[in-house]
Amino acid sequence: MEKKLEELNGFKNLRIVDNFYQTSSFFPMPTTEIGTLSESGQTNLGSYSLCFPYYIAGKDYYAMLLCCRNSSNTAKNILRTGKCSINFITDKRKYFKEAVRLGYPGETTEEKMKDCIFTLVDGKRARENPNEAYPKIIQEAFQVFECTWVKELDGAENDVVKDEYLPPYHQFNGITSQYGAHFIIKTSGIQNLKDLYQNQYQQAKALV
Repeated sequence: MEKKLEELNGFKNLRIVDNFYQTSSFFPMPTTEIGTLSESGQTNLGSYSLCFPYYIAGKDYYAMLLCCRNSSNTAKNILRTGKCSINFITDKRKYFKEAVRLGYPGETTEEKMKDCIFTLVDGKRARENPNEAYPKIIQEAFQVFECTWVKELDGAENDVVKDEYLPPYHQFNGITSQYGAHFIIKTSGIQNLKDLYQNQYQQAKALV
C-alpha cells in the first residue's frame, strides 16, 4: 500500500484548529509578563507569549505587537491607559511556575498580585516623569520594554472597554474580533539588560 502523501519524508499533515500555534504545532515564543495599570493604579501582571517585533526599521519609532483576549485585565488596562511594560523573565522553575499562575483568567488585579513573587520597581519612564503613572517593571526580568499603545493606527482611537464587542472589528490594531485584541505598542527603549546578556549582546553586535 502506498504511503499517504502527508506521511512522505516523515511529515504528517495536522488539522489546523483554534490556538493552532499551540494545538497544531510547535512554535517557539518568548515568556513575558505584561505590566499594565488597573483602574486603582495598581500594576497588573499578565503572562503572554504572543508578543513580537512589529515595526523594526524605516519608521521614526519601533514597535511590538501584543495579541490577547479583549476581556483580559491586560487588554482593558491598555484600552484605558495606553501604557504597558514587557518584562522578559528567565527560565527559572519558580518564575515559570509564577507565570502559569499569573496567566489564569478571571482574577482581579488585587487577587492575582497579592502573593506575586516578583519584585516591582519603577521603570525609566516613571523616574523621568514622576508626576505621571506608569506600570512598574519586574526587577528580576533580564530585559524590559516600556511601551505606549499607538491607538491611531487602524482607527482604533475610539476603542473603549466594553462587556461585549460586536462587529465591525479592526483589521490589525485594537479590538479585532469578538474575543480578541491586537495592540501595536511603541517601544520607548530597552531597559534592564543585565550584565550577562549585555555582554552577549555586544559580542553579537560586533559580528554584524
